[in-house]
Amino acid sequence: MENRVVVAVIGLDQPGVVACVSQVFTKLGCNIEEMTQTALQQQFAGIYIVDKPSELSNDALQAELTAATSAKHLRLTVVARDYEQPKSGESEPAEPFVISVYGQDRNDIVGTFSRIFGAQGINIDSLRAFSLGKDESMQVFEVSIPESIDTRSLHKVLLERAKGMQLHLTMQHRAIFEAVHRVAIDQ
Repeated sequence: MENRVVVAVIGLDQPGVVACVSQVFTKLGCNIEEMTQTALQQQFAGIYIVDKPSELSNDALQAELTAATSAKHLRLTVVARDYEQPKSGESEPAEPFVISVYGQDRNDIVGTFSRIFGAQGINIDSLRAFSLGKDESMQVFEVSIPESIDTRSLHKVLLERAKGMQLHLTMQHRAIFEAVHRVAIDQ
């Protein structure tokens, strides 16, 4: 098939959202190649990379999904758009890191650190921000740092910025982060 489309589904989280969406894909002859979904404060967000029949337009797919979710009284918004293949040579090899910023909650944490990452050509692969209670928060950035960037110098810049904002920051290669945070389950 090789006719990829990106489908985004957002709205009120309710039982049956994933079932409804995936059943429409099956009915229309689409294959889910990859997906991710999460719920934040009872709000559903799902992104699907779908391989669809070439005769099925994005508008028709979106209309079918919207009709099916509406029929099941799921309050969702659906967007279907062409999958964009990155141009070859646009990105250099990169290493995965996990950067955690935590402390007194502020409205400029994500903006400040994402601006630093963007200026350095560092891609944010995943970001999670959540409350720690008592007006404290944590932001966990999973990033891809290009191999040409000196990670020690970057770490120093990030630490200085965090300290200037009266925040704490940790930075670890993702392999080390996962090894440290792995939980062993005895059987």
